[in-house]
Amino acid sequence: MPLETSLTQTLESCKRPLLFLAHQDDELGCTGILQRLKDRIRVVFMTNGDGLAPAVDEDPVRYSGMRNEEAVQSLKAAGIAEEQIRFLGFSEIEIYRNMAKLKQAPLRLSEVIAFFEPIRRSIAEAVYEVRPDAVFTVAYQGGHPEHDLVHYFAALALRSLEQDVETRIPLYHFPEYELTILLPMRFRPWYPGEKQWVELTEEEADTKFRMTDCYVSQRSLVKSFRRVVGLLTLPQRILAKEDPVDRFFSREQICRVTADFDYRQPPYRLDFLNYMFDDFQGVPISFMDCIRPLVVAFEDDFGKRL
Repeated sequence: MPLETSLTQTLESCKRPLLFLAHQDDELGCTGILQRLKDRIRVVFMTNGDGLAPAVDEDPVRYSGMRNEEAVQSLKAAGIAEEQIRFLGFSEIEIYRNMAKLKQAPLRLSEVIAFFEPIRRSIAEAVYEVRPDAVFTVAYQGGHPEHDLVHYFAALALRSLEQDVETRIPLYHFPEYELTILLPMRFRPWYPGEKQWVELTEEEADTKFRMTDCYVSQRSLVKSFRRVVGLLTLPQRILAKEDPVDRFFSREQICRVTADFDYRQPPYRLDFLNYMFDDFQGVPISFMDCIRPLVVAFEDDFGKRL
């Protein structure tokens, strides 16, 4: 597929699209793409969804099972069969625990790398199994460390496949949120790259809302998103003939990742703005301490293997 291929051309021509997500419910940021590729796309979830279990006083195993089932039902509403879905099953709790180790003791990098290597390898194996002609994933935007991590591992695996087949394969990413959730489902205005819109039809928008309803465990978070969007669209409410909040969610952004994208650079130069207020048992999670060391280590290793 040539470098200049547009999003429209990609959607029309790709035969083996592959979608990488960090969490169950991340797919709600790209429902238009999912519905248009439903007969061809494969969906891979990196984590097992147990991350919020301690916060809601749930057993992580039970909570994980519930989150996976919600994802299956959500994707089923979009027309995607269960056999098109794969859960890699890596614990969010343990991912955070190991990122916190880097914050507390940077010299433990080799130990932490050993934990993350099976995650990197599993994502690479999925890429080589499907041999996709288009890849979609969550944006590398400093909103959630696991979003950035799955994006990076997918990009790294795709780079390896491209060198084997000597062909550029389009990689697209779509926004989830950043600055906690003050900027939901959109790239910030100065985000690099050409941002494109996927306009949902009325039927696609209705399907998106049915998909959202499948996530019973996330109802409070969905309400928070709608409240934030309600504030962002407040000026439009006076003259609008349609609900501006529904209109907001009926338009999805996506951006093609350029070949020279630098994963070592923090999404926000001021590191506090990356993963704001995120922590593991009181240990702050930051890009420079918890993600960049992994990026550097795996990129260096990638270079040695070439």
